[in-house]
Amino acid sequence: MSVLFPLPIRKLARRVEFMMVGDLDPVVRRNMYIEFVGASLFGLFLACLNFVPVVLRRLGASPDWVALYLAQQFAGFLLNTVSVAILPKKHGLLRAAQVCWLIGRSMFVLSAFISGYQGLVALLLIFWIMESFPTPVYTRIMQVIYPSRSRGRVMSLIRVGMALATLGFTPIAGWILDTFGHQVLFPIGGIAAVLSTVQFGRLKFSEDEIPVPKKGENNNLIKILREDRRFVIYLVALVCYGFGMIMGSVIFPNVQVDRLALSYSQVGLLNTVQSTFFLIGYVILGRAIDRRGGLWTLRLTFLIAAIVPLSYMSATQGWMLAPAFAAFGMASAGLDLGFLSTAMQLSGVRRLAEYSALQTTLLGVRGLIAPFVGVFLLNQGVSETVIFALGLGLILISVAIMGIVSRMHLALGETLGDAA
Repeated sequence: MSVLFPLPIRKLARRVEFMMVGDLDPVVRRNMYIEFVGASLFGLFLACLNFVPVVLRRLGASPDWVALYLAQQFAGFLLNTVSVAILPKKHGLLRAAQVCWLIGRSMFVLSAFISGYQGLVALLLIFWIMESFPTPVYTRIMQVIYPSRSRGRVMSLIRVGMALATLGFTPIAGWILDTFGHQVLFPIGGIAAVLSTVQFGRLKFSEDEIPVPKKGENNNLIKILREDRRFVIYLVALVCYGFGMIMGSVIFPNVQVDRLALSYSQVGLLNTVQSTFFLIGYVILGRAIDRRGGLWTLRLTFLIAAIVPLSYMSATQGWMLAPAFAAFGMASAGLDLGFLSTAMQLSGVRRLAEYSALQTTLLGVRGLIAPFVGVFLLNQGVSETVIFALGLGLILISVAIMGIVSRMHLALGETLGDAA
């Protein structure tokens, strides 16, 4: 780093780092740097990924095909309970996750040879399954390499790197799409994602420190649902929120392409707004998690997300979608940090893998169904405005339910530290 950057820049970077995460153990700091670089590379890929729905629409995909793409994003989550059972319990966890991600992310490189939306959707199905499958693995690794007292701040700083890369590359990605098309842009993103996976493999930690579920608990997920009412009600909130947001997201490309006739460059500008608030969300909500916990932060995230359907209901010009993109960016950061932190907060050390698997499986079921509910309503003649209004109502219901979960959690006298 001393060769790449002059001393004043290095001092400023270190000062910003200390303000965000405080004093860290050298091993923790090294892992944070490694993941920061990997997350920044993934941020370039994420900028490309954000364009997929509008690319599909411009290639001629109907709302049914857009719904199929949105649903496949959650297909891998259904396999999370399987991944808990078949992936290594301790040794080889990181390598197993790398193999899954390398297979999935390489699909974007192959998109250079795909010109139609049908083939693109098929490649993306493989990507999403392999990307989501090792989610419980990532959760357990994060629990080991970052101490609970600073985990939220460290993870938010890492995500800041990702968000900065996404922010910087998004307008360039829009220009590449307008000039060369998706067969140039998506392979570029795929290469960045593959390099991110290689970088992630450089993390250093003792696999012996990874908590192993107690014998028999991997197959005892139903027992958790019977015993932990907080978690069951929390899952209900996730269902309400997911249906509220995903039902309407099927129609987002219709609004952008058909109603407002936005070009890729114009969508790129809106995605830049989204990436800016994606970055802001990681900074603000990362600190909120350390101070208030995952439950509180996730509830706030749901409330912010309510702006999205509200904006799409009333948009008659492209700039009127700016609040929706801003809210979606901040909410995306909150969900990324909040789902993981809430699973840690509710589960305890030994049962984190099971709680994470149940959560992601529910997200998978919800995500597979919700897009087609939106398409069904649209095909039945329900107006876009009504679909967005239904989504808004469900999101607000999820906010209320999260308040109930938070009160139940406090009543049990548990703290965020119990999950560390």
